Amino acid sequence: MDLAMLDLKILDVKSTIIFENVSFVYFLRPKLNYQYINNYTMKKITFLYFLFLSVISFAQSVATYNIEFTNYWNATNHSENTTFPGSNAHWSPLVGVNHNSNVTFVAMGAAATTGVENIAETGSFSAFQNTDVQNAITANNAQQFFNAGDLFLNEATDKIIFNGLEVNENFPLLTMLSMIAPSPDWMIAVNGLELREAGSWKTSITMDLFPYDAGTEDGTTYSLANPATTGGVVTSLAGTDPFDNTRVAQLTITLASVLSTDDTRTIEKITVFPNPVTDKLSLTNIQNSNLKSIEIYNVLGKLDRTVFVKNNVNTLDVDVSNLTSGVYLLKLNNEEGNSKIQKLIVQ
Repeated sequence: MDLAMLDLKILDVKSTIIFENVSFVYFLRPKLNYQYINNYTMKKITFLYFLFLSVISFAQSVATYNIEFTNYWNATNHSENTTFPGSNAHWSPLVGVNHNSNVTFVAMGAAATTGVENIAETGSFSAFQNTDVQNAITANNAQQFFNAGDLFLNEATDKIIFNGLEVNENFPLLTMLSMIAPSPDWMIAVNGLELREAGSWKTSITMDLFPYDAGTEDGTTYSLANPATTGGVVTSLAGTDPFDNTRVAQLTITLASVLSTDDTRTIEKITVFPNPVTDKLSLTNIQNSNLKSIEIYNVLGKLDRTVFVKNNVNTLDVDVSNLTSGVYLLKLNNEEGNSKIQKLIVQ
């Protein structure tokens, strides 16, 4: 049976039931008889079915957190057999990402990525942001990169404060990194910190931070430009010169507010027309929806088109003139990780 004959009614979840057997599948829908569908066609239907289900949201929420990083790195406790840095002693920009459990950015006993290596050795975070985090965002495993700023020890404050981090329920894990500078490849790292517990957002988290060696450069003093380490992995430096066993910093994460996505999903208000479409598809009411991208899938589940949306636009035209006539799925994605899917007919 040609999938087009089904007119994608499989997307009507409320009235559609799929029964899977060893050699055949029944497709049941009111006002239709049982029909046999071969396994090849079923793969097409299954993809569309689960693509649709993946964006159904039940009581999802967005939490806003405030982050406070307090310095405890000092000459008394952290200069064993070496000299503590002078006025240049600082924490590089404290950067991070919120993500799901499908991705790990840094882990004890594992080799550091180039992005993590650059942070640990120089404080540069561009590779981490543009490769590590961006690849995870593209794979729908992370929501966003953020930069909380740096901290020099000769400043009047001993804190980095970053308020207003909005975390979607789909990406509740937090990873953060900062270089202990200057140093060969020393850093603090928070790996996949869980912001939810028993189905709710945690109201407050306080944790002591200890030094790590990224395993990418040799050296036991506060110095840069040391020989590279071959085959190294991330290890703890607590209790290893020049550090004693005391913390070098403390992280406090406080829940500021929780907002249900049911109250904010203006993505549902976006209007798409005409449908059926011949050459130009128009979208209106985009403003305030935080629309991030538009994806068009064919019935085989292949992604045919991706359009990234600029900020602060209210209308958008998408050229579909080179798409083959047929039935497609149009998927709208916003910055919060919510999506809206609808059938698109190209004539």
